[in-house]
Amino acid sequence: MDHPGRFAGKVAVVTGGTSGIGLAIARQFVRDGGKIVIGARHDDKFAEITAELGAENCYCQVCDVAVRADVDSLVQAAYDKFNGLDVMFGNAGINLFKDFIDFTEEEHAQIIHNNYFGVFNTTQAAARAFIAHGTPGAIVNTASINIRCTGPNTTPYAASKGAIASMTQGAAVELAQYGIRCNCFCPGCTDTNMVGDIARNRFPGYTAPKLMIPRMADPAEQANVACFLASDDASYITGENVFCVGGWGKK
Repeated sequence: MDHPGRFAGKVAVVTGGTSGIGLAIARQFVRDGGKIVIGARHDDKFAEITAELGAENCYCQVCDVAVRADVDSLVQAAYDKFNGLDVMFGNAGINLFKDFIDFTEEEHAQIIHNNYFGVFNTTQAAARAFIAHGTPGAIVNTASINIRCTGPNTTPYAASKGAIASMTQGAAVELAQYGIRCNCFCPGCTDTNMVGDIARNRFPGYTAPKLMIPRMADPAEQANVACFLASDDASYITGENVFCVGGWGKK
């Protein structure tokens, strides 16, 4: 749902912004009048996305969120290209569908490092920038239904998202004195490239019966929640986990 002018004069950064929920957030933010800086590990979609959203509204930059220098550079790009930063969407993440007993230490560390430490990096970098510029900004991090109830083959992913949720709540407490709001939105099963063959194949028999809306979410439906939390409409919401999961776990 579009809200023309809702983000007029606002600038946001979104990580993992070239596909799935991240791209849907970028599109919604621009449609609502804002400017977006997109970070992603690969630049193969940058030209296409910039053409779609307009170079006057969108700037793309390579960023590995697990590398702090990349994150700092991405935040600085918001000031260099659009003269400000008002919102950080900490969205980048990875998953690996595998039985828990078969995960290696290296695979577990990779998921935790990319997901949790990546969002820690973006949250801290944005907070420092907001404080330095006196901006009462908003931080919106992507957690998951998995912080409430998880399924098979995704245990390290669930652990990383639980860490994101706890960190975001702690940041909300500490940053409230600066007028900075920090929240998580928690998607359920969403039709993105992250949903691998294992999850897609078991959706009809395993996942759908747990849902009151028995289908995968569209990424745009998740972007609606993320952009709401970033907006002034959510001015009295901080330290929360907001779920968009089709009723998963309620029946």
